Amino acid sequence: MIVRPPLGPKRQVRLCAPCGEDRPGRRRRELIDEDFSWQMMARQAHDLADAYTAGRWLPYEDEHRWALGLARTYWTRPALEAALRDPNPYLRAGRLVRVVEPLPRILGVVGPGDRALRPVQALLDTLAIRSARS
Repeated sequence: MIVRPPLGPKRQVRLCAPCGEDRPGRRRRELIDEDFSWQMMARQAHDLADAYTAGRWLPYEDEHRWALGLARTYWTRPALEAALRDPNPYLRAGRLVRVVEPLPRILGVVGPGDRALRPVQALLDTLAIRSARS
């Protein structure tokens, strides 16, 4: 899913502190497409992490294994694109893949260790810890 910015003239907006400091395009004055993808990804990652810790979301075993693999992988755009090509139907049916889908696009703007990626890294680490115990 790609989130597109609204059409119309560009205008200056004030962002909250986390959005201004953590977004991929934080070095630019204007919002870029990857900022919208990041906002959606960060929100979904936080929601999914909260649902997991509260017991409202139970991922498929395939999602746990996939999270473990992603948590151990050095994140590059080609590596994540390859991981997203996994044809596993249980993985595709789960909610985790929708959180990870914007990552390759965002990695086109920021580096693998950038703070914009922290929400997804935290979610994958949480799932990977559970997978490693199993």
